[in-house]
Amino acid sequence: MNIAQELFSKTLVYHLYQEVALRYHFKYVLPKINEITLEGLRLDVSQLSTKIRNRLLSGAYEQFEKEMCRAYLKPTDAVVEVGAAIGFIGLICQKEIGIRNYASFEANPKTTEILKRNYELNGVRPNVFNLALGAADGEVDLEIGTDFWENSIVENGKKTEGRHTVRVECGTMETLLKRCGVMPNVLIVDIEGAEQFIEFNALPPTVNKVIMELHPGVIGQAAVYDIVGALVNRGFRVAREQNETFAFLRK
Repeated sequence: MNIAQELFSKTLVYHLYQEVALRYHFKYVLPKINEITLEGLRLDVSQLSTKIRNRLLSGAYEQFEKEMCRAYLKPTDAVVEVGAAIGFIGLICQKEIGIRNYASFEANPKTTEILKRNYELNGVRPNVFNLALGAADGEVDLEIGTDFWENSIVENGKKTEGRHTVRVECGTMETLLKRCGVMPNVLIVDIEGAEQFIEFNALPPTVNKVIMELHPGVIGQAAVYDIVGALVNRGFRVAREQNETFAFLRK
């Protein structure tokens, strides 16, 4: 066997070993993990898929959003988070940054229960609302995928196995703010395309920071430009952009 053949053989064995180890990890290790501690925060993962558990353990979950919160938010801020998911960003803001005036909205009823559980695990009194942001007040079909980050009231064309819809209550941004009783200076938004329904011209004048993940794959690039333009026209500037997550600031 020459050097090239030996190198190829060793590489093949290495990749086979990696594949076997990965399959074992997903089949036997991850399903047994019901709670993890991530950056000092306790998270109940007992109802989450192995895919999400693995993402959380990798440390890559909501990487850019958490970095922007740490960079731009401070304890005196008042925050409304729309699309709070399992509560990780809310816990970063409340436990680590020290923000006390905080309201969380989550559209999926099941995810809302996980969110409340995670807040309680970390000693945070949950100010949580099961309500979707929409173009108008009423009800809307929430399309639910296998993983919570696939949930959206916007049709995204995906027809993967396990997707279904549930009817949920929805409201405009004005309604959400009235419901939670928080007059924010910060909005954190990650709602899988429903950001297109925010009436940015009607944002309270108190809002001077917006951290938002935009979803061109769902709403199209033109709609993303419209959102950025609407905020710029309201006096915001793009302070940071990373992988479709934006931090907008204004004086």
